[in-house]
Amino acid sequence: MSILKNAIDSIALGLEDYETSKEDERRIVSCTRNIYAGILLLFKHKLSSLSAENTDEALIKERVSPKIIDNKILWVGKGKKTVDYQSIKDRFDSLGIAVDWGRIDKINDYRNNVEHYFSNLEHRAIQGLISNSFIIIRDFVSEQLNKDPKELLGNDSWLTLVDVHEVYEKEKQDCTDLIESVNFFSDTIKEAFVSYSCKECGSDLIYPKEKNTDASENGFICKSCDAEFSYEEIVSPAVINHFEADAYIAMTDGGDSPIVDCPFCGGAYIYEEKICAECGESASHECDMCGSEIPPEELSDDVLCGYCAHQMSKDD
Repeated sequence: MSILKNAIDSIALGLEDYETSKEDERRIVSCTRNIYAGILLLFKHKLSSLSAENTDEALIKERVSPKIIDNKILWVGKGKKTVDYQSIKDRFDSLGIAVDWGRIDKINDYRNNVEHYFSNLEHRAIQGLISNSFIIIRDFVSEQLNKDPKELLGNDSWLTLVDVHEVYEKEKQDCTDLIESVNFFSDTIKEAFVSYSCKECGSDLIYPKEKNTDASENGFICKSCDAEFSYEEIVSPAVINHFEADAYIAMTDGGDSPIVDCPFCGGAYIYEEKICAECGESASHECDMCGSEIPPEELSDDVLCGYCAHQMSKDD
């Protein structure tokens, strides 16, 4: 059976699991596994099709080794183990194959969380995953495989993907509009709330209880599982997640972290915007003694840089 056939079958099984999960929530887990696996198989099919002849599909093999074939040195696949997600991403980047990895990460995160963390499995909560999958599958099949996605997947699978995507997009826009009506300490915090996913079921259909109010005085509800949260319960996790990529780059490349603990309340303090996402307080970034800028990791309510704070402690 070909990799492409496996991919189509896996996606179809995932969508069947989605329909069945309306009555049996246990099928949510297999739904997420099958759809995610189907997408990765589509990617592997692309790598397989780009592998040179006589290389044993080198581009999808985890291990490759050089061999001389017809007086030419070729990199040939070794063993049966194929590339994992990160290796697929690295090879796509190297080959100039464009994929929306942000959406893929969301699908993968949901797949992982639904198996290990979410305490409440809700049928509606899968809609976001399927909507993201629809966009990935549609664009990849048409742009990278040069095929009609409806024809390749089959009418039933295609219609399910389209219907779920359209329903989800409308509900997501309704939630976003309600969040837009609320006053946040900054637009960045508002964006973090729009992309926040419920810790109970994983849905990102979160909306405020009341319109045209201050977010910090408001409550928030998950449209999928009806879980309710205070502003304080959501804001720090949402902001930390929003800056996750920037924080990782700062950690690996040695730059400054975009968020630190607020010196006033301990919440997520956005350094560049000089504001705490939780309490709304703004700390001084200039040392009272030497006038230098206080780096993120040294921010405190003493308004002293690390060096001056150390000198003051010695005087004591």
